[in-house]
Amino acid sequence: MEKLENRFYIRTYGCQMNKYDSDIVKTLFLREDFEDVSTPEEADYILLNTCAVREHAEKRVIGRLNSLKGLKKRRPEIIVGVLGCMAKELPDLINHPVVDFLAPPDSYRNLVQWLKARKRGLIPEDKNEQYSNIFISTNKISNYLSITRGCNYFCSYCIVPYTRGSIRSRPPDEILKETENLVNSGTREITLLGQNINAYYYKGVDFPGILKRVSKIKGVKRLNFLTSHPKDIPDNLFPVMAGHKNITNYLHLPLQSGSDRILSRMNRDYTIQNYISIINRARKMMPNLTLTTDILVGFPGEKEEDFIETLQAVRKIRFDQSYMFAYSERKGTLAALFNDKVEEKIKKERLQRLIKVQNKVTEEKTRALKGSEMEILIVGEAKKGGKLGKSRNGRIIITNGVAKIGSVYIVNINKVNGWVPIGKIKKEV
Repeated sequence: MEKLENRFYIRTYGCQMNKYDSDIVKTLFLREDFEDVSTPEEADYILLNTCAVREHAEKRVIGRLNSLKGLKKRRPEIIVGVLGCMAKELPDLINHPVVDFLAPPDSYRNLVQWLKARKRGLIPEDKNEQYSNIFISTNKISNYLSITRGCNYFCSYCIVPYTRGSIRSRPPDEILKETENLVNSGTREITLLGQNINAYYYKGVDFPGILKRVSKIKGVKRLNFLTSHPKDIPDNLFPVMAGHKNITNYLHLPLQSGSDRILSRMNRDYTIQNYISIINRARKMMPNLTLTTDILVGFPGEKEEDFIETLQAVRKIRFDQSYMFAYSERKGTLAALFNDKVEEKIKKERLQRLIKVQNKVTEEKTRALKGSEMEILIVGEAKKGGKLGKSRNGRIIITNGVAKIGSVYIVNINKVNGWVPIGKIKKEV
């Protein structure tokens, strides 16, 4: 049997918070002189950071674990761990033939020492964990920064409050220090994260307050945030967004359904009219607002007329983009107890109808950008050539001109490729 060395591989599934958590884990490993490798075959420690929000995400992880059986047989000394929400929701995963340990979302601070001690099983969590004073090691232009963890809202379909606990807001000084650390390491775009970010509150500082403070740090050229809940949008949020040049005029605001009846069953605590009122206020302050959303179809009890109301809402609100899913039952949630399930074939059929309506709106709104002028931050290389840019309203823009990553340019949108605007560089800002 080979001797274990300190090489680790981490694969991330799921949301932006999971990506941020993976950066925390990487930082903790690198502090202890571990080496980050790019394939499982090179690694002594294989870490899968998992998502439990939808059944599809869980199936992908199980498939990945099964694919590691051969490697584990050839190299039985390899340590394989499941991190994240599945480690909390599915403790029986410890019985999977390749799994050596489980690390729920609030256990990562103990992860390295646990492995050095060659322990197995479930790593204990700290329910108050904020990962204070762990500033991620990165040299990326764009980075995430968590300002809250957990959620206090028990939407009837959602597993998050059970896997990530109640909401905890980080102290402002710590957030500002981490922002400065990122900027000093080369970051130019920051996305503040929280399961319900507008619920941020720490000793008199609310979310618009911390957003404003972060925006004032020199070197932050783009500032975004995810994810908002419609019931928690503060009155002063949109003036702050409109009044600071580096805060993107971008809002991701999950709708979930256009039916008040279904919204009530989801325990969302707003109506479609409440939602539309929020959007009208946002667009009045920011006429070029980019608006995206999440929508679930086939929620238990959803009738055809409920679904029609969702289609009508999508046509009326005109989202720039929607993340659309068929409802996936999560064990332990209230909705899992509902006995009026929607048939799978109906869910799939409704999802395709919704996608068709949203795609038409997305195409129309994207093509309307042709001929416009935008200011973009170059954040990376585009997959099919050229440079990838982010506009002041959060739009992805491709430019084929000579551009430096981390710099800001004015571009003219002279072409649209699919749903992606292509811009010609006019000048550097």
